This record gives sequence, structure tokens and C-alpha cells, in this order.
Amino acid sequence: MSVSITPIICGLLQVNAYIVQAKGRDDCVVIDPGDEYPKLKAALGARRVGAVLLTHGHFDHIMAAGEMARDFNAPVYVGAEDAEMLNDITKSDYTGMLGLAEADWPVIDATPFPESLSVCGMDFTVLATPGHSRGSVCLYLKDEGVMFSGDTLFRAGYGRLDLYGGKMGAMLKSLKSLFTLPEAVQVYPGHGDATTIGEERARYRI
Repeated sequence: MSVSITPIICGLLQVNAYIVQAKGRDDCVVIDPGDEYPKLKAALGARRVGAVLLTHGHFDHIMAAGEMARDFNAPVYVGAEDAEMLNDITKSDYTGMLGLAEADWPVIDATPFPESLSVCGMDFTVLATPGHSRGSVCLYLKDEGVMFSGDTLFRAGYGRLDLYGGKMGAMLKSLKSLFTLPEAVQVYPGHGDATTIGEERARYRI
């Protein structure tokens, strides 16, 4: 594999933030930078953040995005349908578990994902996978056989459908689409352990 993937577990909801770096480069992307910015910054070390990529707009995946983007002068990308969630304490399903007042909510400026994104020496295919939220995406490094699935697909499960933007019909359609990918594709989810497309496809009858 010509990329390194460093998972950093963040926050009360144990979100998997990922530092993804092409070998031979000093810059990287951060996917779903949770809510423990000091922990993430320490893990980054001397690496430069070239972009912050959000698989969706729920609070537990985005809390450090604004501060990280400002510190590194890095763009933030999110699915177009989830852009409204980033600065809305209700739509992002922030529940107060992190102890922040509404006035402390971090401001996040983001750009909608294109269909593909070349950044930091990596070529991501952006797969629209609504269901957990309206604008959920999976980020696929085809040449590496790696996908970051956010809360669309977990090991032996998928994201909740009772949060803002959740819809069962859309989730089933998205899972069917993902299961057309090669079975060897490594799946790095927003929570829990990594899996593969083949392992997860075998669990479902859809």
C-alpha cells in the first residue's frame, strides 16, 4: 500500500478519525476529525494537513474540523446535502454530551465535495451514500483498495437512521451500491473495527 492510515479514536462516541498520508510526502488529509483536537494535533506531529474531509455532518465527526482548518489553512469538504448541518447545533444532532454551550459551537466553513478529489498525492472517488444522513459520502481510494465509510457501513452494521437526515430506503440503496465494489476493498468505518466489502456483503440479503 502506498498510503499510511493512522486511526485516532476521539470523544465519548469513540469516532474513528483517520490521518491518511501518501508515502514520501509530508502532507496528509484528516478524515472525520472528531472532537479531541489536541489529541489529533499531537498525532499529526510535523505533518501538514492539506485538507479535512467529512463523511457527513453529525456532530461527533466534525467538532475539530474548524479549528484544524484554521490552524493549517486547509479546506474542509463535505457532502453538499450535509453542509447545512455543520453550523447548526440541532441538525448536527449535538446533544450536549460534550459539555459545550451553544455559543461555543465551532464555526466550520466547507466546500461541497466534487465527484473526485485529488489532494496530498491521493485520488479519492467520492461516493454519494445517503441513508445515515442526506449528504453522507464514502471516500474510495480505488488504486489502494481502501474506502472510508463514515457511518454508512460498519463491521456488522450501519449507521443509525433516527438522526437528522436518516432514511432507511436511501441506506439500503447505498449499501447495495457499495456491495458492487470488489470484495477485497478494505473498509475503514466511522466507529469500530475495519472490515472488507466481501465480509459485509456476506451478511446482507439486499
